[in-house]
Amino acid sequence: MKFLFSSLLTFLFSGLHLSAQEPADSKPKAPTGRLVWFVAASLPDNLENPVSVMTGTDIKPITLSKRMASEPVKIPADGIIKIVRKVPNPADSAKPTYLTLAQAVIPEGMAKAMIILAPAAPKEGSSLVFQTKIQDLAGFKGGDYLYLNLTSLNMAVQLGDKKLGIKPGETTIYDAGGLAAATEMPVSYYSFDPEDKKWKMLTASTIIVQPTRREICIFTWDLSLNQIDYIGVTFPVTPDKPNE
Repeated sequence: MKFLFSSLLTFLFSGLHLSAQEPADSKPKAPTGRLVWFVAASLPDNLENPVSVMTGTDIKPITLSKRMASEPVKIPADGIIKIVRKVPNPADSAKPTYLTLAQAVIPEGMAKAMIILAPAAPKEGSSLVFQTKIQDLAGFKGGDYLYLNLTSLNMAVQLGDKKLGIKPGETTIYDAGGLAAATEMPVSYYSFDPEDKKWKMLTASTIIVQPTRREICIFTWDLSLNQIDYIGVTFPVTPDKPNE
């Protein structure tokens, strides 16, 4: 009797051990090959998040954040990436249709890319919620800072001993030059006042530039406060895997 009871306990605990291992074994593998990440400069209040990303006929849920880059999505052969929303099909309820909220085409030569989603102006007959900007990650390395100006004013950034100008609607990158270790740097932001015709400092601080991550700074116009605002997005650097 003792033997049977002991054997039963052994069987039960073995089963628990095996079931505890199953979730780890069934964890989906990260995509490889040509990949794209999403960064959101704005998230509309009525946007369903996670969003649905369409590549070819495949649809994958992706969570957008204003602070971190999304998980990667495999770029299809045609390079076309869409964010879509499913809507009822009045002609056939079994076959839903999709509205395109954003669309980008990744050039064939880009192995790793980032899509920056910025607000799209409402346009009659268009379902687009976002305009897209594509950044080749080959030119955006660990320690680098990417600045995007979504205001109507000229902006400038003083980072260390470098000064960068960013025109409305444009991006520019601070090249850290293959930074090997974390480094403190003074940074200050400026906007050009068209009425006074001079540069005005918005803010200044000291930051730590990290070789293990890229940073994105997006300048926007805060309509409620009627002033320039900015958001910071962190994009960690993941080492390439062999044979990707």
